[in-house]
Amino acid sequence: MESDRDTIFILTREDVIDCARELNVPAEQITDEVLQDVKKGVDWGMEFWSDVVKEAIRIAIERRS
Repeated sequence: MESDRDTIFILTREDVIDCARELNVPAEQITDEVLQDVKKGVDWGMEFWSDVVKEAIRIAIERRS
């Protein structure tokens, strides 16, 4: 998937399938229903996304100082 230069984070079905393979879960088990549940879980997990971004900014700036 191609993104524009202003996009910071994209998670695709292929990314989820790659993660499933790392867990020894066959790609066939990643159905539309499973993908919807994964979306909900990622949404919940990203509730504090701004804290993650702020810390990434701090680290990136520190590395350049």
